[in-house]
Amino acid sequence: MYRKKLIPVLAVMSLFSVLLHAQSVTPLTLDDVIPGGRTWQEKHPQAPRILGAVSGGLLVYNADRIDLMKADGRTEPFLEASEWQKMSGALLRNLPPFVPAEKGTLLSAYSGNRLYLLDAETKALTTYEYDRTKWSDAKISPTGDCLVLLDGQNIALLRKGETEPVPVTTDGSLDLVYGQSAARNEFGTDRGIFFSPSGRYFAFYRIDQSEVAAYPIVHMERPIAKIAPEKYPMAGGASQKTTVGIFDTRDGSIRYLETGAPFDRYFTNLSWAPDEKRLYIDEVTRDQAEDRLTAYDIQSGKPVQTVLRETNERYIEPQQPIAFVPGAERQFVRLSRKDGFNNLYLYDVTGKLVRPLTRVSNGEVTRFLGLDPKGRYAYYTSNAEDPRCENLYRVRLSDGATERLTTGEGTHRVTVSNDFAYAYDAFSNLDTPGVYSVIELGAKPVTTVFAKSNLSEDLSLRPSVELGVLKADDGVTDLYYKLTKPAKLEKGKKYPVIVYVYGGPHAQLVTNSWNSLRHNWDNYMAEKGYLVFTLDNRGSANRGFGFESIVHRNLGKYEMADQMTGIKFLKSLPYVDADKIGVHGWSFGGFMTTNLITTYPETFKVGVAGGPVIDWRLYEVMYGERYMDTPEENPEGYQNADLTRKAKNLKGRLLLIHGAIDPVVVWQNSQDFLNAAIEARTLPDYLVYPNHPHNVIGKDRVHLMMHVTRYFDDFLK
Repeated sequence: MYRKKLIPVLAVMSLFSVLLHAQSVTPLTLDDVIPGGRTWQEKHPQAPRILGAVSGGLLVYNADRIDLMKADGRTEPFLEASEWQKMSGALLRNLPPFVPAEKGTLLSAYSGNRLYLLDAETKALTTYEYDRTKWSDAKISPTGDCLVLLDGQNIALLRKGETEPVPVTTDGSLDLVYGQSAARNEFGTDRGIFFSPSGRYFAFYRIDQSEVAAYPIVHMERPIAKIAPEKYPMAGGASQKTTVGIFDTRDGSIRYLETGAPFDRYFTNLSWAPDEKRLYIDEVTRDQAEDRLTAYDIQSGKPVQTVLRETNERYIEPQQPIAFVPGAERQFVRLSRKDGFNNLYLYDVTGKLVRPLTRVSNGEVTRFLGLDPKGRYAYYTSNAEDPRCENLYRVRLSDGATERLTTGEGTHRVTVSNDFAYAYDAFSNLDTPGVYSVIELGAKPVTTVFAKSNLSEDLSLRPSVELGVLKADDGVTDLYYKLTKPAKLEKGKKYPVIVYVYGGPHAQLVTNSWNSLRHNWDNYMAEKGYLVFTLDNRGSANRGFGFESIVHRNLGKYEMADQMTGIKFLKSLPYVDADKIGVHGWSFGGFMTTNLITTYPETFKVGVAGGPVIDWRLYEVMYGERYMDTPEENPEGYQNADLTRKAKNLKGRLLLIHGAIDPVVVWQNSQDFLNAAIEARTLPDYLVYPNHPHNVIGKDRVHLMMHVTRYFDDFLK
């Protein structure tokens, strides 16, 4: 009797075990979801590595070969490893990791001190060799016939066929820097060398920072720590004095543009006229209330024309150079926020507006990709149809007719070939890890899908992600959020919530894309039993000037008001434990985290603030004065945003994390908060990464997130 009953029971249990196994997934680990983790590469959707486009299609890199992807999705060999060995003489089993050069059809790759330049049209190979321990960076001319070498202070020129670089400047120092990006990378200024179309000339920045204080950054080397001073211009203090030089590669001459006073204004978006006779520069006043697009004569160095003048009582922030129209070189296209949203405008060189090309009024033109060689279309990406999505468009210059070129609701990350014959589209959304297409950009564009990232598991068994919209406290403005939840909510159970926040300009966290919504730390924490909530408050990116600039002179005020709107929404949900709300963010998000937990100590139980700005008087001139003006002009705004004044309010658990060699948000910020907490006898916790700058990246990022996770596990669950 006993055995007869036992067998069916065992059978049922076995069947249940099989069904349970079939309906389960392996729990995520931090190594799975954090870039730099041991298993991140294999768990993360892998996209084809596209090197660029040549006549006939896209170049796709593999370790042992490069393939040519045709417009119809078919592939054919372009370069095999064996062919590369014969061309280069390099004894390598695989191809070096080629990347596209900035312009033209050149591909570049390093092997030791050698730089290989491969012309993707002709397969002609040029090899340069130089000491990469001395010269930390190299800029390639458009034709590949020379390199501009940079060591962080000086410039040298290495010509094709020569073995020794020729100095261009020799007096570079900590106080005087050549060829580096100016204005600490603000205004889209991410480089300091600007080649002319033919490559004969290059413009470069000469940055005099002798009046800027040298901030002591201490590297923990053995046996004695080493000081590496960083010229750090703080809000209201002395700033850089930048001029622009022109080097002629034919005769080796240098002439400096007569930019004149005031010497602390910003020079950005350098653009060469097609005939190389003029250089156009956006000149932004230090108070960032005025921008003048100025044309300079190359030979005399004198300003010859103020083409455009834009002003704004809050601030103005040009981001991209003008682009001259091929075949109509007296016209150019400009990306501007002059009417409240980033849009494209067609001008002639006198500064007369020919016509607006785009009329986006809900989102932005997010990137201006350029003009096709015949000057018919301007190509751009935009989130005009949904601020959480991005698509590729083109607009006809002759009449402003606009055409959307990508399909599928979500985020399209697009690159366009130099000849604008092809585009590469990497698409993803909430439920799609990746669809990869080539778009033939003819009169009637044709899209061919050539690869997909397949889902290896049932998403219903992973955490769910909800996208939604709330109204700001003005009752009008839409605020977009994402809420990541465990796959199955237990009936009657209340869950702790972590608010992940950035909240500052130039960032948008809530997008309908795989990387924003799936397979990240949010999902890892949701599997551990948390809810993770993120809301893009006013002040964040891609919603227009009014949405962003409301924070002017009051950093933290409207951002926190919107985050508290999110908290009100969370507390209305029956499965939220209102007594267990935490907050985490980095950089501006660290400022927001510290601000929220000390302003609303009854709401936030736990906070983790990484690289936080604590006092905006300790932040850099270019960014800080844009949003806050100077401390002398806006003492109340700076005082209200000084978080040392709020250290006394801390009641919950706050972990501050800082990189000891942070050159962006200097370490003094979080140490000042510690001093204030000591004075007030409040008790924050503290963690330092001795060898990391502003962001902890690579394999150490897993260690960082282990700490962050454990802190919430210890004090929020």
